[in-house]
Amino acid sequence: MTLYDYQAQLCDDLREAIRAGHRRILAYLPTGGGKTFVAGNLAAGAVGKGNPTLFLAHRDPLIDQAYRTFSQVFGLRTGRIKSGITPDLSAPAQIAQVQSLASQNHTVPPWRLCLIDEAHSTTFFKVVQALIQANPTGIVIGLTATPFRLGQSYLADHYTALVQGPSPAQLIRRGKLVPPRYFGYDDLDLSKVTISSRTGDFDARQLQQAVNQKPLNQKLVREYQKLAGHRKGIVFATGIADSKAIAETFNEAGIPAAHLDGSVPTRKRKQIYRDHESGRIQVVVNVGTLTEGYDCRSIECVVLRRPSMSRALVIQMIGRGLRISPETGKTDCIIIDFGTGNLKRFGRIEDELDLSLDKPPDPKTEVKLVPCPQCRAMVTVFHHTCPECSFKLKPEAPHQPKVLEPIPHEWATEHLSPEELKQQAYYRRQLALAYRRGHKPGLAVVKFKAMYRIYPPAWWSQGAVFGSEPTPMQQAEYLERMVRIAEQDGLDDAWIARQIQLEFGDGFQVDSIAKVI
Repeated sequence: MTLYDYQAQLCDDLREAIRAGHRRILAYLPTGGGKTFVAGNLAAGAVGKGNPTLFLAHRDPLIDQAYRTFSQVFGLRTGRIKSGITPDLSAPAQIAQVQSLASQNHTVPPWRLCLIDEAHSTTFFKVVQALIQANPTGIVIGLTATPFRLGQSYLADHYTALVQGPSPAQLIRRGKLVPPRYFGYDDLDLSKVTISSRTGDFDARQLQQAVNQKPLNQKLVREYQKLAGHRKGIVFATGIADSKAIAETFNEAGIPAAHLDGSVPTRKRKQIYRDHESGRIQVVVNVGTLTEGYDCRSIECVVLRRPSMSRALVIQMIGRGLRISPETGKTDCIIIDFGTGNLKRFGRIEDELDLSLDKPPDPKTEVKLVPCPQCRAMVTVFHHTCPECSFKLKPEAPHQPKVLEPIPHEWATEHLSPEELKQQAYYRRQLALAYRRGHKPGLAVVKFKAMYRIYPPAWWSQGAVFGSEPTPMQQAEYLERMVRIAEQDGLDDAWIARQIQLEFGDGFQVDSIAKVI
């Protein structure tokens, strides 16, 4: 099995972390990036060196997918520890369902490498913690698309290193995920829904009472028909009653739909999966069952009907629709935020995040989304014309942009050596020259690297073009230039936002200058 280059690089980086002495490592790879193939490659390498390997997961689809990958793709003799299946404890690779380990007294063979799928949640099972603590010399690698949690528990309590693969935006640019198209509505009234002190998320009972209304369900189905047509889709609902009512409304409109929740028997659930895959069912409405492990590649529409304060949950929901499916001609995925506020709360899945084991994710660039009044597409503040319907977006009233305190020259003089001051001056001249000649700012980085064989610090960019006190019109001029370059070179909005912040300072609100254009 030949991995994609980014998967192979992730495996190499994980092995390097092990050589550096880490025994508890978290690996980040977005949904659709191929975490199971990465796990299979790591397992094959370990087994080939005589090291027994244990793979842990908490959902049936994940167990089945891992078993097929380990045994068929990588040719490993693999046992399964799962209710209803006779285990083969002599196999060098074992795949275990954590619920079976917790509810039944299964024997787990000795292991040297433990791989934990969906580690942001599976890690916190008591039986998983007991297994890890019983083998302090074993190596544990958690795999997740969302290396963060809602609440007070951090993954730093269980892992010592975070090894990152490419981001969703990078995989989209490389054609390994399809680009999302966002649409948003404001129909849900959540003013009477409180935040649960236990979960940190919206109160589930109050949420169902607020959103499970026939007129809202009918509008949801109408908007699905208008935006998605015959596309295959999934809907994330707030609760069982809500999910059943939405599925019923789809069926009443002539759209084959099915409801799914955790209480649906395994045999029926697998039949729904098969019918959805084949197209006999167009829409599956679910409660908490498809957020992880469901990899139907031909999904082309995801409806967010479940509001959440959890960035991880929202990313998992959107990610269900971004897998590529060349065999069905899939080119994108429509994301419909039906009044949940999730997109406004957390932004787009392709927005870059600073990830850390011991704190919540921090957006590298915050790009404000605004709805098109004609088609409800959620577009960034950079757009003057809606990319979906060509509607001319009305600019907001002029707004005085945030003024950031410049870095004092005396501070730079005190903290930089004479050679560094020389390098800084050269880099800033190249940035100003690149702007005057209509080039990308990155050309200055290339020239600096060729001259000094190192990369310049990001903060050296601030004020290089317009100085420490740019006018609002200069800021607007710079934004327009970056938008034009991005359109010419196929760069995304996050790139634009990053260039703005490099010139005008970290933390600069991009939408504050977009309003003056």
